[in-house]
Amino acid sequence: MTLRVQALDESGAEWDEALGQLPSRQRDVYFTSAYYLLWQHNGDGRACGAVYETTDGRVLYPFLRRPLSELPWLGEEFAGLDDIVSAYGYGGPLVAAPAERRAQVLAAFRTAFADWCAQDGVVSEFVRCHPLLHTEEGLADTMDMVAANETVVCRLGTPDEHLAAMNSATRRNVRKAQRAGLQFAVEGGDEAYAAFLDLYLQTMRRRDAAAFYLFDEHHVADFRELLGDRQALLMVRHEGRPVAAALFMFSDCFAHYHLGGSDAEAQALRPNNLLFFEAMNWAAGLGLTELHLGGGYRAGGEDELLRFKAGFSPLRARFHYGRAVHLREPYELAQTRRAAAGPGADSGFFPAYRAALTT
Repeated sequence: MTLRVQALDESGAEWDEALGQLPSRQRDVYFTSAYYLLWQHNGDGRACGAVYETTDGRVLYPFLRRPLSELPWLGEEFAGLDDIVSAYGYGGPLVAAPAERRAQVLAAFRTAFADWCAQDGVVSEFVRCHPLLHTEEGLADTMDMVAANETVVCRLGTPDEHLAAMNSATRRNVRKAQRAGLQFAVEGGDEAYAAFLDLYLQTMRRRDAAAFYLFDEHHVADFRELLGDRQALLMVRHEGRPVAAALFMFSDCFAHYHLGGSDAEAQALRPNNLLFFEAMNWAAGLGLTELHLGGGYRAGGEDELLRFKAGFSPLRARFHYGRAVHLREPYELAQTRRAAAGPGADSGFFPAYRAALTT
């Protein structure tokens, strides 16, 4: 049995080679070194990957490692301590083992990984599990698991099958967009990516999104460069003007909606309905099996974004996240220091010592 933890900015090719040896359904873009390096570039931590191997199977688990020293309310004694988190989106451990041995391989990995965390100064762990790959399975024995929001999944087929899967209101809105003469295309030029960012930021500001979600041109450029031919910009135009656009990612089986935005003045033409319908057709044309639209933008339940996505498919996949404390004493001290720093906006935040101060 061996456990190797590697930095993906140094050994990304080795990581991707190991990922490429897994079954095709597990080789999802969310687990690639490119995706994790995107978030390292964003300042979210250092991209790392754990590879665990036994005679019965292997486990691959990517994560971001974040220093506690970046938190202003913690003292010098926290230097050298870190925590880990999945990148924005979905992750968790990928287990490649015979079905009858999967539980044992995962349990052995979690034991070895917890030992590594305790020895290497990792205080806590937060994992966002992949709802299509069900990476939450088997984690409840070693983590506090929480069933979070539902996400929307579209099964891919023909355009007629895509229309048939929609609810009647969504189908009417697709037809309305088509009658209005809106034009869909997969675009790749600098102008199109700049137009996407403008639409995206307009949308985030309308929703009063947190500062984290106000990505800039550097993030979009990193997304485009790092993911390369595993990303695409899909856009709808009205009389030549961009009115809706979204970034998508894809791998061997799945396409994923990543970020999107639209022009508020064009909403009556239903450009987003046409965008998502054509995204289904585009993904099907790549030979993929499912388009994952994700969930809403509010934690804890439904919102208008989730209701909009739900109109495209009746299929749902539940998102789970997991929490673990590996070094209890520094975790509790950090929690005390954070409480003394002032009230937080979210009392249920994990890890508690990273909860943002109320402004």
